[in-house]
Amino acid sequence: MKLIEESANRGAARNFAKILAVIIVLTVAAFGDIMYIMEMQRVFTNDQSLLIFCYLGAFTSFMAIGYLLLGKSVVFAPGAQMFAAWIVFGAELLIIALNIMLVFSKDHTGFMAMWAFISPATPVFHMLGVAMIYFLDPEMKEAHRDKELQSKLKQADREQKYAEAMAKLAVRRKHLEYTVMGLESAVNSDESQSRIAQHAHSMNDSLLTELSGRTMPKDDGPHFTNNSDRYYGRR
Repeated sequence: MKLIEESANRGAARNFAKILAVIIVLTVAAFGDIMYIMEMQRVFTNDQSLLIFCYLGAFTSFMAIGYLLLGKSVVFAPGAQMFAAWIVFGAELLIIALNIMLVFSKDHTGFMAMWAFISPATPVFHMLGVAMIYFLDPEMKEAHRDKELQSKLKQADREQKYAEAMAKLAVRRKHLEYTVMGLESAVNSDESQSRIAQHAHSMNDSLLTELSGRTMPKDDGPHFTNNSDRYYGRR
């Protein structure tokens, strides 16, 4: 029974230690953000609207630290993402320390003068670190690979459809060539030549009837021996 109580007490103490560690880290991050705000107040003393945006930018450090604590505890995967998280966490602590030193430094000379010039852009560094960790998420990589695979499959489908269309077109062209050859052979046959001659004779009769105003005799009517008989008619 005592062993169970001791293990429960150790578990509670361990959980309390974790919560206390998170509170300490977040408190330091908030302190650094407040120091950043104090530095920005010296710049935007006459424009309160821009100072509001500075407040928003300042607390990106606090939110980035919270993201790192939560991510390293339950979200980040071992490997590149976890390694990048450690690097970004160290960079966040360095930025917080430099902003605190900048506020308490009366004369900005040397390195602090350079940091005073860079310090207003520290929210961009927070964004860069968080974005780098976010895009190193293995699930994000898998999603990108799935999209690449889908894109390749769609491209392969398009190429297949194009090949099928070209094959059908080649068959149609070959079919057209054979059709032309068949038509030429049919036109050159004796039967086709006879039917063409009959059609030409019929067209000629129609044209002469139209020009002369006289109806030309049918082929199965009486036959004439000369042109005068054909013109005047023989009863």
